[in-house]
Amino acid sequence: MRRKEETYLVNWYQNPNRKPLLIRGARQVGKSTLVRLFCQRNDLALVEVNFEQTYALKQLFSTNDPKEIIKTLEVLHNTRIEPTKTVLFLDEIQANPEAIRSLRYFFEQMPELAVIAAGSLLEFGLEQYELSMPVGRIEYLFMGPMTYEEFLAAMGADTLLAYLEGYGLQEAIPQAIHERALEYLRTYFLLGGMPEVIKVYRQSGSLLEADKVKFSILNTYRDDFAKYTGRTDLAKLQEVYDKLGITVGRKIRYVDLLDQDRSTTVSRILTLFEYARIIYRVYHSSANNLPLRAEINRKRSKGVLLDIGLFLALQGLSIADLSREQELFFANQGQLAEQFIGQHLLYGQGEYTKPELYHWSREKPQSNAEVDYLIQLGQTILPIEVKAGKTGTLKSLHRFMELKERSLALRFSTNTPLVESVTSSLAESSYRYTLVTLPLYLVGQTRRLMQSL
Repeated sequence: MRRKEETYLVNWYQNPNRKPLLIRGARQVGKSTLVRLFCQRNDLALVEVNFEQTYALKQLFSTNDPKEIIKTLEVLHNTRIEPTKTVLFLDEIQANPEAIRSLRYFFEQMPELAVIAAGSLLEFGLEQYELSMPVGRIEYLFMGPMTYEEFLAAMGADTLLAYLEGYGLQEAIPQAIHERALEYLRTYFLLGGMPEVIKVYRQSGSLLEADKVKFSILNTYRDDFAKYTGRTDLAKLQEVYDKLGITVGRKIRYVDLLDQDRSTTVSRILTLFEYARIIYRVYHSSANNLPLRAEINRKRSKGVLLDIGLFLALQGLSIADLSREQELFFANQGQLAEQFIGQHLLYGQGEYTKPELYHWSREKPQSNAEVDYLIQLGQTILPIEVKAGKTGTLKSLHRFMELKERSLALRFSTNTPLVESVTSSLAESSYRYTLVTLPLYLVGQTRRLMQSL
């Protein structure tokens, strides 16, 4: 399965001014596999060090001399490390603080050697040992689950994938192609984008076998809780973890997660899960100007989980349940749609960009309004509404467009694409703007299509 991040790695490796690359992402999103496949496909030797498995190497990296480190690794791996033909991969680097520091010296003293590091719980290491990253001496690659497009490629739906990647808003999507894309979309909703889940499904054709992998991944995350102890109570971590699903598409209320604890305790627990990249908080932004983060309200947020398949499993909904009971699937469809769009928007900003996402809401008596997501599109703000089906009101979007005097908005639904001029009837003087409707499965093409207008 080829990931879009592999293209990023190729460009990084070919850059004569490259810096050590740090891949950041949750456990099981495929960081290690990505590096191994990259080396294999580009005929590069790989020297891999996993700091969670090789504790004896911790002291080795305390030296400030990369050449001494390389000499020792050559002996231990019984191989010659040629800087122009070898990639040094430092996996789970958060387990060795000295290795984090060493990235600076590899950049300064041995820039010809390609060094890649990866960490799934990096923030814990930085916090525990009061470390700071070697600013200006490393590059980042942020990695999430496989996208819908990558899922299509893994399933061999190459012609459908090529069609979607080449689609233009001036075209009408034939109903047969639309229905086929929705079929794959429903399967993706059930599976999610974790690489091992998709691999098992591709090999076995069994949704149930894939489901077992999802629950196994959730248990792996539970095993990581031991690394959080000392920071907060393990039982409280477990309780909040089991309730993370209720934050998707809804305002996070600490009392819903731990009803008898101080808000500072719950906030701290959520921060730990953010560190592990299990959840992302979508903060409210006033959205008057760019950047969106300049006007956020950290007291108002909702959640997006790492992956839609894990979201279903965390809710206790197995594929067997959803396959037998269609009502169960559609009862959760609103949250599923918002989760699906949210996780794709988070990782659709460029692999080198820290995933961030915002929303807008107004809380007034009898006049509440909320726009699901806000992203920056060029030099403007793009409001995004998510509808699980084909219909839905636009009252909140109308309100936002009037108040912020925006000219372009996007709605995702299960309809085929449409570009139209709409009129808001909320104000005394009607307000007109352009509304683009895209089917949910085109979320990966959002920026390309919207920038074509």
